[in-house]
Amino acid sequence: MQRTHDAVLALGDLYEFWLDKSKAEDDPDRWLTTFTIITTTATDDVGHIHDRMPMSVAPENWEASLDPRNDDTDRVRSLMAPPTPGSLDIFAISTAVNNVRNNGPDLLKPIMAGTDPEH
Repeated sequence: MQRTHDAVLALGDLYEFWLDKSKAEDDPDRWLTTFTIITTTATDDVGHIHDRMPMSVAPENWEASLDPRNDDTDRVRSLMAPPTPGSLDIFAISTAVNNVRNNGPDLLKPIMAGTDPEH
């Protein structure tokens, strides 16, 4: 899934920086960055694939959604919405994405149905 015309698809998310107090103060791995993608019920565009889909953030809301001082729950929630119908291109990709050991841009290339090299 991607935004039509190769436009950026910004997803609604939450992020946090965590201090691992069990590590030494000078350990570069002492700080952890975690995030989660916020989902909603899938629209008709995606619903035939999965019942959930990510919330998106429109370009005019990017700055406000990335502002770490923005902690008003209602305001943050108002910055996200399901992608508008017809705004996404849906296509098959390799099932290799299902293994966290696999990484790289080739994983997101469209494939013809039934031609997945992983099967």
